[in-house]
Amino acid sequence: MNSNTQYPGAGLVVRPVVAAVALALASMACAQEAKQDDKKESVKLEQVVVTANKRAQNLQDVPQAITVLNDAVLQRNNVKDFDDLPALSPALTVSYSTQPGNFSINMRGIGTFSLGIGVESDVSVIIDDVPFAMQANAFKDLADVNRVEVLKGPQSTLLGKSSIAGAVNITTKPIDSVWRTKASTYLTSDGEWRASGSISGALSDTARMRLAVGKTSFDGVVKNLTDGSHLNGSRDTNVSAKFEWTRPMNCPWCSRRAPAVSPRTAA
Repeated sequence: MNSNTQYPGAGLVVRPVVAAVALALASMACAQEAKQDDKKESVKLEQVVVTANKRAQNLQDVPQAITVLNDAVLQRNNVKDFDDLPALSPALTVSYSTQPGNFSINMRGIGTFSLGIGVESDVSVIIDDVPFAMQANAFKDLADVNRVEVLKGPQSTLLGKSSIAGAVNITTKPIDSVWRTKASTYLTSDGEWRASGSISGALSDTARMRLAVGKTSFDGVVKNLTDGSHLNGSRDTNVSAKFEWTRPMNCPWCSRRAPAVSPRTAA
């Protein structure tokens, strides 16, 4: 015996439930799309500014092979001096000798091995647009450095005629508009310690300055068994300062440019 019982109101109950579920799914899909759009807007490439062409440019707009080491990378890798840079830029190598005056900086295996006062190096080292005449001056503490640009390939057009292998462009930290101070210390278990501090700010409406001081000390890893002292250590003290002055508009004693004279037209 088959019984077929129909409930007239069942269809009316099921339809609102289906509609509610469909509306919930649609709202969830819209929320997920909105989150994806927000993520796409928030995720952007970091703009890296370089001065390889003597002006501030985005790294993507410079058609050169450049390795940029900013302040965060230098601090994270504990970069102390120029000898620590080859570990972060494989194209840059240093050939060591008995003393820093005979060290050689190489770029892609090309460098100057005959050092002297009248010999120009194949890899130029520039700090704040001021080139070093001798490579030996580059082997010191990188104090108050903001960015290091390793330029690979010939740079003779803008960075010196002898830069046939490349150049290392170092930029120190800029001067702040308001007074700011910073101090840092570093201590290791083998007796090495470092201390540095800087102060920067505006002296007036037209003058600003920055002063940075750093000191490092390392006893060395070779112990003298005779008197117990350590050998092959290092001690450095660095002091750097920058001063910036902007000429005011109403300066009475500043030299002014002569007015332009219009050329005379031929009759």
